Amino acid sequence: MQSEAPVVMSVRGVSKRFHMVGPGQELKSTLVHPVRAWRESHRARDLWAVRNVSFDVRRGEFFSIIGANGSGKSSLLRLLAGLSKPTEGTVETTGRVSTLLELGSGFHPQVSGRENAILNGLLIGMTRAEMEGLLPRIVEFAGLQEFIDQPMRTYSSGMYVRLGFAIAAFMEPEILLVDEVLAVGDARFQEKCYNHIAELQRRGATIIMVSHDLGAVERFSDRAALMERGRMVLIDTPAQAVTQHLERLASTSPEIRRALEEGIEEAIATSPEALERFNVALAKNPDFLRERAKKQAEEAAGGTGGEQQDE
Repeated sequence: MQSEAPVVMSVRGVSKRFHMVGPGQELKSTLVHPVRAWRESHRARDLWAVRNVSFDVRRGEFFSIIGANGSGKSSLLRLLAGLSKPTEGTVETTGRVSTLLELGSGFHPQVSGRENAILNGLLIGMTRAEMEGLLPRIVEFAGLQEFIDQPMRTYSSGMYVRLGFAIAAFMEPEILLVDEVLAVGDARFQEKCYNHIAELQRRGATIIMVSHDLGAVERFSDRAALMERGRMVLIDTPAQAVTQHLERLASTSPEIRRALEEGIEEAIATSPEALERFNVALAKNPDFLRERAKKQAEEAAGGTGGEQQDE
């Protein structure tokens, strides 16, 4: 269905460069050690947080972006939201964008939750009357009836998230951008958020989410993109993107590989459904089966040799 829907976000050749400031470029160091500061300034390097990224997202699609820390996911999402300007490339968006990117972003700590909600609506072009009409639903969803008129400096991190998500979700966004901020909330609120996101999608909203919650990515996404070192290395089904991500993580760390293997062994030992999926996956990967049999034979041979040597 999404393949026939119109494109609401088109990203073409987008890159973002940050100029890295060396220790000699700080004001105090420059005044005290001007020669060293001059040398350091000529050795300053650029960091490309996002590099030559292109993709389209269609109306009603749930598009997730995954990757390791530092891969450029959040930097890319800020570019999509218009909060940061790309060094190269273009982002073209059709429709009203609502964002939930950073904990407490756009909130004034000395102002009440009610006034912050109204201010957020005014900033995207809604009237005060429209926001006051939405407030009862926002407050109920966030569960902040007792605290909505308190200054936000008194709010916990979880309360920030609940209010921020409720504001973003109930403004009837055509495109909703969500960062990992949902991980701060408790499990029940996360499930409530995902259910509301699914309802928004049924009503035609487009969701673009950055997340480390791979289970949620597989559960809700239509497509998923994998980023690595600022580049988009894969756009595929959620299952394929998650698999590639885990394989890349495992290849970089023996500890991660061991944890993944232990998690798989536990799952197939305790869940018949997981065992069935595992066997189906094995049947589709004969190369893996051959490698597994080879490894088991080598381990068995090594064990036999060790026993003979002990004797």
